[in-house]
Amino acid sequence: MLLISAAPKLGLPLDAVLRGAALPPGALSQRGVPIPLSAARYVWSSAERVSGDPLLGLRIAETLDVGTLDILDYLSRNSDSFGAALSRFIRFAPLLADSGELSLSADGGRARFRHVAPNGLPAVSELLAGMTVLRARTFSGEHVRPLAVRFRHHRRGSAGAYEQIFDAPVEFGAPCDELVFRREHLEIPFRSPDPRLCEILEELAQLRLQQQHRVDAPPPAAPSGFVDEVRHALRECIAEGNPNIDRVAERMGVSARTLQRQLRERGTSHRALLAETRAALVDRYLAIATPSRHALAAELGYASARSASRALRRR
Repeated sequence: MLLISAAPKLGLPLDAVLRGAALPPGALSQRGVPIPLSAARYVWSSAERVSGDPLLGLRIAETLDVGTLDILDYLSRNSDSFGAALSRFIRFAPLLADSGELSLSADGGRARFRHVAPNGLPAVSELLAGMTVLRARTFSGEHVRPLAVRFRHHRRGSAGAYEQIFDAPVEFGAPCDELVFRREHLEIPFRSPDPRLCEILEELAQLRLQQQHRVDAPPPAAPSGFVDEVRHALRECIAEGNPNIDRVAERMGVSARTLQRQLRERGTSHRALLAETRAALVDRYLAIATPSRHALAAELGYASARSASRALRRR
């Protein structure tokens, strides 16, 4: 949760915030897990009470380091333009939080980035808008300035506080939350795009999204020592650069056929466990490093960035 990441810089006591939201210490800190809107509402309300700052969302937008948004930050930064980054952010935003519906549209000379959340939180709306504009400036090196900024809620602080971030007219009581840009702003190039790395990250984000959406899958089987052994073998084989089923089976002292059968009996497969293991490795890697395409491919057990993107596309 972005509030958790920003709290130390803002001097916000997290324990007090979580107590005020009736949550135990350490809650909501699991990396890569989206926060339900119901839980977010309690946490944000508590944070605003504890901080005494009605513009907490904007303050957080100003403090977030690149990488705080996990894979979404790296996807955005490695996109070739502002418009491409927005499109990817919209597609993969559910990995970050359950915060409403995002859309990007263009008509005439205007482009509109909209956030529709009928029961949304003003602080989250302001955080999203502020973060979008500030990230665009950071990744492009240009002073991206909206034509208009609109919020559904009423103004919560001084007009100057909003103008300081957006450098644009800010309206309140609008039908939806919206950033309006000149259409040509979507073509503003980013400073350091890496199409190959972006392709790898996009495929990994899609895998995460698929895992997140498997709500109709049967409940997981009871923990299996054998499955844990396979996970361990997979991690070792990935580190060696060859996690295919034959190599994993060899490491475990069984045939590939036997390995397949035993995993099937436990309701899983080599392919599923490999995807799960790689997703966990991505989380760990992004937590400690700024990714390069070659380093990330090697971390995932691929010979090259090209083979990584090709293999991930087949999934």
